Amino acid sequence: MPSSRRFLTVLSTFLAFGCVLIPAAASADGVPVGEAPTLPPGATTLGAVAPQQELNLFVALEPRDPAGLESFATEVSTPGSPLYGQYLSVEGFADRFGAAPAQVARVRTALQARGLTVGAPSENNLSLPVEATAAEAEVALGTSFERVRTPDGRVAFANTSAPEVPAAAAPYVAGILGLDDLNVPQNQAAPRAEPSRPGPSSPSTAGTTSVLTGVPQPCADAIETREEFESGYTTDQIASAYSLTGYYAAGNFGAGQTIALLEEEPYLPADIAEFQKCYGTHAGVEPVDINGGPGPYKEEDGGESELDIEQLIGLAPEADIVVYQGPNESSTTTQILSTWITENRAKVMSSSWGLCEKETDPAEFSAISTLLQEAAAQGQSFFVAAGDDGATDCYDSENPDKAITVDYPGSDPFATDVGGTRLESATAPTVQYIWSDGTKGGAGGGGVSAHWGMPSYQAESSPSLNVVSPLAAGTTCGLPGYCREVPDVSAEADPDTSYVVFTERKWGETGGTSAAAPLWAAFATLANASPACGGKAIGFANPALYSIGGAAYEANFDDVVGSRPGGLKSNDIFDDTKPFFPGSHYDMATGIGTPIGTTLGGSLCALANPPVPPAPPTPPAPSDSGTNKPTATPAPSPAPLAHLKTSRLAGVAKGAPKLTLGLEARQGAKIEAVTIAMPPGLRLAATKEDLATGIVARAGGKRLKVAVRRVGKSIQVRLLSPNQAISLKVASPALSVTDKLRERVRTGKTKKLGLVATTKETGGQNSRFPQTLTL
Repeated sequence: MPSSRRFLTVLSTFLAFGCVLIPAAASADGVPVGEAPTLPPGATTLGAVAPQQELNLFVALEPRDPAGLESFATEVSTPGSPLYGQYLSVEGFADRFGAAPAQVARVRTALQARGLTVGAPSENNLSLPVEATAAEAEVALGTSFERVRTPDGRVAFANTSAPEVPAAAAPYVAGILGLDDLNVPQNQAAPRAEPSRPGPSSPSTAGTTSVLTGVPQPCADAIETREEFESGYTTDQIASAYSLTGYYAAGNFGAGQTIALLEEEPYLPADIAEFQKCYGTHAGVEPVDINGGPGPYKEEDGGESELDIEQLIGLAPEADIVVYQGPNESSTTTQILSTWITENRAKVMSSSWGLCEKETDPAEFSAISTLLQEAAAQGQSFFVAAGDDGATDCYDSENPDKAITVDYPGSDPFATDVGGTRLESATAPTVQYIWSDGTKGGAGGGGVSAHWGMPSYQAESSPSLNVVSPLAAGTTCGLPGYCREVPDVSAEADPDTSYVVFTERKWGETGGTSAAAPLWAAFATLANASPACGGKAIGFANPALYSIGGAAYEANFDDVVGSRPGGLKSNDIFDDTKPFFPGSHYDMATGIGTPIGTTLGGSLCALANPPVPPAPPTPPAPSDSGTNKPTATPAPSPAPLAHLKTSRLAGVAKGAPKLTLGLEARQGAKIEAVTIAMPPGLRLAATKEDLATGIVARAGGKRLKVAVRRVGKSIQVRLLSPNQAISLKVASPALSVTDKLRERVRTGKTKKLGLVATTKETGGQNSRFPQTLTL
């Protein structure tokens, strides 16, 4: 699927191709911010845009302390650092690193004074939304807009010069996104050709597959699709291949966790319903529209969103999924990342969208990198597809660029870039090769960044990992030392050995690094949900992944060291005598390797939530010899953990369920929010009014003000004033019971129900409480 969002080439001057855009006159007190786009070869201008054309702009603000932010984001993610795991809340981030309120106000006032409609700042104080017509933007920003016919025939628009902002605001503006739409996402789909099976699906039939993993089993249609293609895998086989089965055996299917997706095309809910019917799952999938959403589904949409959603459902079937979706426009990725990070509902996000580095707007580099540093500071993991064109990421049918380049935002030092492999056999022992099938079959993205220096987790990794390569010398990125290498990790992506999915109203198979990124996101979610992590999120995973790879590689990763018989030897789809080749441990074709899931998850959790060391033995009492000997100071007791003091579910048999929880934060911390994943048979109200009426939080006998939202089958209660200890009641009209469950409880057929409560506490700590309630 589209693991790479392709954009038209940005060149140094309009004159180079005989096509000139004439900018508007500059304002007397205006200061240019950023750069103007230029037109690709073959583009033609068509005249001015309509004055009434509406623009949705994203004004990115400079963080208060950029160097301090980068340092904190690095330290909080690095095992062994005193700050490791000491995550910030969104509010804590804004207070420490967001633009100062006076700076935000200065920018907002300056833009409003020029006639622009400026919305409220984001919660992290790093952006301002601006709405304007083209005519208003031309006057306010000292530029003009032209319509442009691109080489593929699309009519786009572009600003003719760098935007200008008042001098008083300029120091605080990092860039303005949304001034052009030359950036055209190109569906890099990697579906297999027919055969395919039409829906609807037969019901789930456990036991019809030879791989029994404890995860929901595929129906006959999914299995027959795999057999008709004579290769490819259902999700139970993928779970087995990557050793996720230990989680399922322990009853961990991701309950209580929320996973986010970044999408730039719509999906068909009916496709998702058919997939869930096939596997017998009931995962909550919530769409969140950004900038008006992606628009209605069209037949030419490639099924990217369905692939991503179905990967998560199949591998983490009890997690809730939030699909942040917007239009294919230049600022959408940034706006979606901003929303995910500032909402901080999901600790893991997967994205299958990107663009090659040399076609990336400099303002987008700046804005996205700052946001990903915030995600790291808040303990959020971002997995992104590395691309499907191997070492030549700019190449596509509209742009036959053979230059060596990599995909962004995967190349960002604060992203976990996920490459592709060819999984030849999913049964033990698994057999994997690099994925490299030339210009027609694609290849896993990877190589050296031309923009970013090598981060410390690569530069300081164990020599046994073989990360630091002469091919990554600083000449590529123009920086001292070495440059960033990608990918970081990998998983199955070859469309010839791909994933069975239900997309575009039929069963079929699809590959691409678009499938590998959500696989890693599902794995991280299962790790976060495991008792070993103790409610702590693994956060930005790269420093820990490289550390584990250097210390205990064979126990945690499968190495991909060769190419398939008769296949290309490197991930250069034009010349496999050129880099990048697979090799021992790290390489720029497959990264560190693929996960040995349960083991790697345990290793990540051991770093994020280390066991409390035993207290030292009590020293012997001094002798009576009169000699004064020093005595050892006993080790301080560890701070008490968060505690679920009471849990009770009553009234189910009478049709009036009432859930009561008593929760206490860690010593020195306060509870900011509580999320409750409800068991099957208990239903949450659909309206905010009913939820607010039926949910009551108290502390010290006083009712607390809360903000309530439903996320799939879970309810999230945010305390407007955090407290150390609270009681929480969920009852009618917020909570009801199905007739089926009521009858089973009344007749004694169901005597217990399980749910999961998760607290979010100040200081970035989370605690997870799986409960079995007797009815």
